[in-house]
Amino acid sequence: MKEIQAMKNPTTVLGNLLSHFPRSEFEKSVQDKGSDRRVRTLSSYDLLKDLIYGHVINAFSIREIESSLASHGARLYHSGMKPVKRTTLCDALERRDPGIFETAFNALVSKAQMLSANAGLRFRNPLKVIDASTIELCLSRFDWAKFRTTKGAVKLHLALNGDYCFPEQVRMTTGAVHEVNQMAELSKEPGNLYVFDRGYVDYKRLHDIHIADSFFVTRMKDNCQYDIVRPISFSAHGAVRLDMIVRLSSEQGRQNYPDDIRQVSYHDGKTERDYVFMTNDFTSTAQEIADIYKARWQVELFFKWIKQNLKIKTFWGTSRNAVFTQLWVALIVFMLLWIAKHIDSLSASAQRILQLLKTSLLEKRTILDLFREPEPPDPDNSGQLELQELVS
Repeated sequence: MKEIQAMKNPTTVLGNLLSHFPRSEFEKSVQDKGSDRRVRTLSSYDLLKDLIYGHVINAFSIREIESSLASHGARLYHSGMKPVKRTTLCDALERRDPGIFETAFNALVSKAQMLSANAGLRFRNPLKVIDASTIELCLSRFDWAKFRTTKGAVKLHLALNGDYCFPEQVRMTTGAVHEVNQMAELSKEPGNLYVFDRGYVDYKRLHDIHIADSFFVTRMKDNCQYDIVRPISFSAHGAVRLDMIVRLSSEQGRQNYPDDIRQVSYHDGKTERDYVFMTNDFTSTAQEIADIYKARWQVELFFKWIKQNLKIKTFWGTSRNAVFTQLWVALIVFMLLWIAKHIDSLSASAQRILQLLKTSLLEKRTILDLFREPEPPDPDNSGQLELQELVS
């Protein structure tokens, strides 16, 4: 019966992708913020679909989204879409509150957390990788996003789930906001293992993580002053060169972090580089501490992926609303791909899924159909037999 109903009401690839979207939470946020008040032609949900379409096809401009949708007019109906004017899209980008898309993103994160709840962890505690990425803007066009004297920029600050590689918390600011100022918001949950680069080293905030019963791993600054409390191990030739307990000795260090800290000196044989890590984890092995820090590379790969595959380096509008909305929708697309990949148990990468979506987004198929092997030809009715009959 379900199969018959599915045949009568075929979905499109876009519809299948949006089946994972938290529509009720989104509409509640739209209603609470009054985003669709006095809107006649383009609802916030319709705007979302148009922007998702723009990200997937990697549209250069609003005009390209308009023309592409117009060229598929006959196929838009089954996706619940219709052609839209460029001016309508531009007005919507300028006026809609980006917070409604942030709410949808957070709801998708909750769904991803549920999907990964019963799976294992890489380390003893949930791994959260904190980092930020700067997206440069032209200051003359984006005058609200002042970064430096002659440059504009926005920053994506996030905490990446290091066990399953999806962003769990995201903050968007102008480029002038330093990463460490967002550190407290991204690392306040207890019981986690936080890893970040030494640009985030702030002893007061590190101590806040420590007293909240969480753990951190980061690199020690070159000018850090400390006294040795006791050594743990030493090796002149191994990967772990030195493992010891220290205590900060500078006046500011003692005041902001009065407890002991573990220092691990590590030599990477592949790159021939030496690293000095600092952590409040006194039970993991020194090699595990190094492995935890190596996991930080995942956030670099995440930023590289979204910049290469989604539209976040050039923007369809110049206002703060337009830029932040485009960024939130890009993150929504990533989460929809992540959820679809895990629900359908797809072995293909997110990049491969996105490549197929670009050419089949409005087709009456499901995402799973795109990866099904074609059925083999019927041996009793092969083309070769038909050819032989024609020849004879």
